[in-house]
Amino acid sequence: MKKFAAAALAALLSVCLFATALAYTPGTYTASAQGNNGPVTVTVTFDENAITDVKVGQNAETVGIRETAFEQVPMAIVTYQSLGVDVASGATNSSNAIINAVADCVAQAGGDAEALFAVEVVAEEEVVLTDCETDVLVIGAGGAGFSAAVSAAQNGAKVILVEKLAAVGGNTLRCGGAFNTYNPEGQKDIPMTAALKEAVEEVLAKENTSDAHAELKAEVQAQWDAYLASGSDKLFDSPEWHALQTLDAGDYIGDVKMVRALTADALNTLHWLTDNGVVWTDEVSTVVGALWNRSHQTPNVSGADIITALQANALAQGVELHLETKAEELIMEEGRVTGAILTNAKGEKVTVKASKGVIMATGGFSANVEMRVKYNGQWSDIGETMKTNNSEGATGDGITMGLAAGANLVGMEWIQLMPLNPVSGGGISGYVNSSLYFNKEGERFVAEDERRDVLAAGALAQTDKLFFILCDAEEAALRGRTEQVLGYMVSAGMMYTGNTIAELAQSCGVPAEALEATVAKFNEAVAADTKDEFGRTTWESAIDVGPFYASSFSPCVHHTMGGLQINEKTEVLDVNGNVIPGFYAAGEVTGGIHGTNRVGGNAVPDALCFGKIAGANAAAN
Repeated sequence: MKKFAAAALAALLSVCLFATALAYTPGTYTASAQGNNGPVTVTVTFDENAITDVKVGQNAETVGIRETAFEQVPMAIVTYQSLGVDVASGATNSSNAIINAVADCVAQAGGDAEALFAVEVVAEEEVVLTDCETDVLVIGAGGAGFSAAVSAAQNGAKVILVEKLAAVGGNTLRCGGAFNTYNPEGQKDIPMTAALKEAVEEVLAKENTSDAHAELKAEVQAQWDAYLASGSDKLFDSPEWHALQTLDAGDYIGDVKMVRALTADALNTLHWLTDNGVVWTDEVSTVVGALWNRSHQTPNVSGADIITALQANALAQGVELHLETKAEELIMEEGRVTGAILTNAKGEKVTVKASKGVIMATGGFSANVEMRVKYNGQWSDIGETMKTNNSEGATGDGITMGLAAGANLVGMEWIQLMPLNPVSGGGISGYVNSSLYFNKEGERFVAEDERRDVLAAGALAQTDKLFFILCDAEEAALRGRTEQVLGYMVSAGMMYTGNTIAELAQSCGVPAEALEATVAKFNEAVAADTKDEFGRTTWESAIDVGPFYASSFSPCVHHTMGGLQINEKTEVLDVNGNVIPGFYAAGEVTGGIHGTNRVGGNAVPDALCFGKIAGANAAAN
């Protein structure tokens, strides 16, 4: 994508309307064009003289690749009033689908698409960072960084936000947009089953591992007793139960104070994000590894919805954003972090002094193989043969800079594998409620609602380290897959299908009799609504409405639990447990919160809650 300074976006919108003298019939039009995984639907709004809005709708493009195209291409089309914009790097097919669908809408509105393809895109000269002073410097423009920048600006601070890559978003942009939080309103219609009750009792029955754990468990026990006495049949939940599940899922290695801080602030942060333009669907569900029905979801099942809203808000608040600007080292003066030395977009070394503080939000180290191998204490092989679905920018830079400033590291040995790295290339994979995992022998091998490390270990033990996720037509429709999208994915070899389970088994190359028996037993467990032989407790619907679909998956590196140690104020601590003045951190660059395993759907609230807290505290410094 041709670069333009984010801070100059508003000016560009007014300058670039000269692009064409075309007239349109005002209104909103919809069209679809072929993307990488199937049709991409786009809705375009016109006034008499210009394209005023481009929104990407239903699609099956790959999460983690599509987001850059979905953010950059519509913005560029509106900004330059041109269809001759560049495609997003690494997302050519998705970009072209958007451009071609917009061209269709132009024609529908009475415009001349060919003329718009010919409109030259002339980007303004980029504003490059130079030596300067600010109140707060935020390093890393992902979810944590944008959350910190917006929060600091809303609290009156002058903010500079830098990102080493050419595009914003980090891992938040690549994620599925799931946000875990207790939410009485959103969860009010979810039933509390016998299996879920048993899950609560099991966690409450575990031995205390510390005084802090005992205190938390006692609070949850009191809440549970009150819940049972009430006779309610709706889902039990609370910030404390969320915290206790998070600790349990991380084998009680996580810092209880930090986990409590996260779950106590999650609902407040959800509302804060809503106030800042993030939209959520009405359904509360359970994403893979989330363990409970508290996962809130963005409409496009993408963190791009979050990044787009926060970026717009940051620019509106006056945050100065610089891309392709890499922080190299922190500036320490009399034991305090007072700024950073960076390399700007022209390759020049510059110094930024930050009078109130520096917030590190550079993400983890999943994309740094050498660092993974060095710290790994969990998996037999975490090297080159293991892929990652993380941002290419997740190379541990912030951890390295923090170490040089005397920061303490915690939890570095714990590296999470995401079990759902696509092999066939597509599918309906991000939800637990009505899905079934089976191996090449046509058999289930794990409880699908288990922790992610358990799911990954189970998958790695299967033939060829491969497994399939099966769902029926009803579940596919519920997750927004149209017949058109499903048909394309099947024809492209991204998904297997069959009108019967036997036909699906043949398509997948697994024994039909075994898979039929597996599905029948699964459906019996759904009807019983109790814990099954694998320990699964989360049930929703039987798999019985054809046609049936399956896609194949294998684990990949997804999240690094270790990093800079922080306190509840997000202040970075040194090796003696003391605060390093002027130094804050949030998101995956930090450690000690998740323990040995991160609960699915906890990463986004982690980044955004602590980002918000870091911004407010730095601004008040």
